[in-house]
Amino acid sequence: MSDKRPAYLTIKQHVLDRIQSGALKPGDAIPGEEALAREFGVSRMTVNRAMRELSDEQVVDRIQGAGTFVAQQKFKATL
Repeated sequence: MSDKRPAYLTIKQHVLDRIQSGALKPGDAIPGEEALAREFGVSRMTVNRAMRELSDEQVVDRIQGAGTFVAQQKFKATL
């Protein structure tokens, strides 16, 4: 990685970009930690930190044994 910021922030931004672009929608599964670790050439714990921060920010829902999913938006537009 030529990026100067920590690897976990790069992974976190990658996931946020995919959500904001619509590539990942609420309820969609996010690739597993092992897959992301291979993709970015980092340890699984680095990916875990990125996912933990996204979970703390309520961007993703982590379900033990099931995976990590894009969270539903907390606000709804009224018609």
